[in-house]
Amino acid sequence: MKKYLLNGLLIFVSICIISCGSNDNYVPKPHAYPKLSLPQKRYFQFEAKDCPFTFQIPRYSIMLPDENSKGKHWYNLHFPTLNATLHFTYYEFKNWNDFDTLVSDSRSLVNKHLQRAEDILEEPVTNLNPKVPGLIFHIQGNTATNLNFFTTDSSRHFLRGALYFNKQTQADSIYPVFQFLEQDVNEILKTFVWKK
Repeated sequence: MKKYLLNGLLIFVSICIISCGSNDNYVPKPHAYPKLSLPQKRYFQFEAKDCPFTFQIPRYSIMLPDENSKGKHWYNLHFPTLNATLHFTYYEFKNWNDFDTLVSDSRSLVNKHLQRAEDILEEPVTNLNPKVPGLIFHIQGNTATNLNFFTTDSSRHFLRGALYFNKQTQADSIYPVFQFLEQDVNEILKTFVWKK
């Protein structure tokens, strides 16, 4: 009986060793990444009737008035192929107290992301466009929005922008698309003009 068990064990071990085989030509497979086709960067001028601002937007985007708007000149810049939206909210202010409130509200909206943000970096808009004061907020980490900004003419006009992806995402998985859209936001701010 022991002889049969020993022979069976020997046969089993031999089959395992033979089935594993030895292949000196083994090459590990590279990591797979989804194919990402980004559109070519081309821009055109956005101008709306009675709108106090103008700037260039990408040809692969669609600018529509915000249907749930609480104010005049609120727009949503949709990027259908990239599943993202840049929301614009415009305010006209009459005095410096109103202006301070708008700046404070913008900071409060950005600071709502502090629980999930790794860091929030501020950059003056004047780095991109010396004629347009304002701030850009780079919100790092897995937050609902990673890019916010506001700009003003410092006398009566104030515009806030926030970039959102239309589905819940992870910062590392959307990073190439975010970088692509960040360039578009930079182009918007570079070409931004307040109409007098």
